[in-house]
Amino acid sequence: MTRKIILAVLALCVVAVAGLQLFLSYGLTDSLRKWVIPSLKSKYNADVSVARISVNLLGGSLGVHGIKVANPPGFDEPLMLSAGECRLRVGLPALLKSLSADIRHAALKDVIFTVARGRNGSLNIEPVLSAMQTMKDSAPARGGAPSGGGSGGGAREVLPNVIIKKMEMESRLDYLDWQAGQPFRLSIELNLLLNNIANFGLDDSLSGTINLHGNILEGGRKCAFDLNGRIAPVSDPLQASFELAGSMQTIELKAFKGLIEKVGLEDGKASGTITLACRNGRFDPEKSMLRLKLSDLVPTKEKADRMGNIPMPSILNLVVPIDGSIANPRVDFPAAFLKSMTSEDAVNSILQNIIDKKGKKADGAVNDSRESTGADAKKSGARGLLDEILGGAGK
Repeated sequence: MTRKIILAVLALCVVAVAGLQLFLSYGLTDSLRKWVIPSLKSKYNADVSVARISVNLLGGSLGVHGIKVANPPGFDEPLMLSAGECRLRVGLPALLKSLSADIRHAALKDVIFTVARGRNGSLNIEPVLSAMQTMKDSAPARGGAPSGGGSGGGAREVLPNVIIKKMEMESRLDYLDWQAGQPFRLSIELNLLLNNIANFGLDDSLSGTINLHGNILEGGRKCAFDLNGRIAPVSDPLQASFELAGSMQTIELKAFKGLIEKVGLEDGKASGTITLACRNGRFDPEKSMLRLKLSDLVPTKEKADRMGNIPMPSILNLVVPIDGSIANPRVDFPAAFLKSMTSEDAVNSILQNIIDKKGKKADGAVNDSRESTGADAKKSGARGLLDEILGGAGK
């Protein structure tokens, strides 16, 4: 008799767990569509949709499938973001005991993020960033208590403590710029690994780690790069603090046609390193910079004619400071290019190229005239080059 009772209880438990599993799977999806998604649309000015949610009670996992975020009106690309699957494995004891989310593992697959600049210069991500900024500005100062008893002005939402022990993401970033008439396109493959990312803790404690490896897709070729470093607890994505460093293999500059044409270049090669130091959402320009080594530079025909066909330097080293905020970083590539082109090393390299070019035409007479040729180049070529660059770097 006792055995039958135990079996009956076990059977009831199995039925209850199965029923709860089905209820959560379908109930969460329904609740997400009825309440959560409309709230996201209202807060972030974004049209969000989700195909379904899957739940595994015994395994402590949650999966969200078919995530899509539509582009705002005025953009040709239908989606700003799409993700095939987002799966979380949660530590249930911590969730039940303290209502804090201990996410042991998070995985995002088939993520495609599209950043597009329209023909009028607007970015598709501006409405979301603007909404985030507005929410941040209207919220009380961090650590401040909401005013008690008043019915006016909603209290600030208090999020539970969340820590992600490990997060992996396979994604692709597509950048499109329609301002030049013909769209400029650039795609980047990204493999991201995060460890110990939390929304609570000491603001200055760089306790989390970031490892990013990817490839810039250039035609049928790939240019590998990496970015590694540490990040502090993130309570507000627009005020994050982190330190990162990385490098990039050699890439053809024609992949950045829209950018290099602004400084009068048609082609060339580039490799480099990058360091980023960000505190409370703002980059430190003294520590945040892109260091580029440019070679085999080919000026546009217009630029070459203006420069009197003076040869470009063999090697050009650029230091490009990074300033501004996470929402609006500032990188002045033309100014860095101008500064490098007018440096002593660049001018000496150009003069040496002139000397070598004239030496080849001298048919053996270069040894007797090398010194005078160099002096003439310094008097005429260097001054003309500097005047031309200073007067027309942005042309």
